[in-house]
Amino acid sequence: MATPHLILGNAVYSSWSMRPWLVLKTAGIEFTQEFLPLRTDEFRTRLAEVSPFALVPTMTIGDQVIGDCWAICEWAAEQVPGLWPEDPMARAEARMLAGQMHAGFMNIRRELPMDLRRFADPRDELDESVLSDIEKLARGWRFALEKSGGPFLFGEWSIADAMYTPVATRFRSYDISLPPDLQAYSTSLMETDEFAEWEKLAEAEDWVIEDILPKR
Repeated sequence: MATPHLILGNAVYSSWSMRPWLVLKTAGIEFTQEFLPLRTDEFRTRLAEVSPFALVPTMTIGDQVIGDCWAICEWAAEQVPGLWPEDPMARAEARMLAGQMHAGFMNIRRELPMDLRRFADPRDELDESVLSDIEKLARGWRFALEKSGGPFLFGEWSIADAMYTPVATRFRSYDISLPPDLQAYSTSLMETDEFAEWEKLAEAEDWVIEDILPKR
């Protein structure tokens, strides 16, 4: 098999790029990587060359293309065991929580965009829709953590945790207060060696998006 090649957006800003990168790193799958600056002609031109959807993340393996975060993670899980919980019911629940992140929490994603350069810098006021999303997300985290006992959603780290790691950075960036048990989980997501490596990539970037926050 040819070596997988990940095409990614800025490490500082691209939450969808972070997720499969963490999964492949944790799984020990060798891959090459290519970072593109978001919202640029270079980004649009390069992705149009390889992906039918022109989105990041995109993974190529030879002439094969996987242009979606979830699909890349599922591909990795088929290569390396242990990326989902072993128990069938826990595995279904992990996919349920991961699916909620993949398809939902639009208000968090819109109003609290990922920005790894921002630390403990709250927005002036959080919209009620954002607070509602945070409450819903907290219920999901607690649903899993009360069963597993932590430190990750289903005990051992899984794809579900990769899906929520960018959210943990948002809570850190915008100084979002969480109950102690959920703060402990959120912190644990940012204490893995793989996340530390991603942060180093972000620190090395000089690309800046000036208008990352939505206009109100």
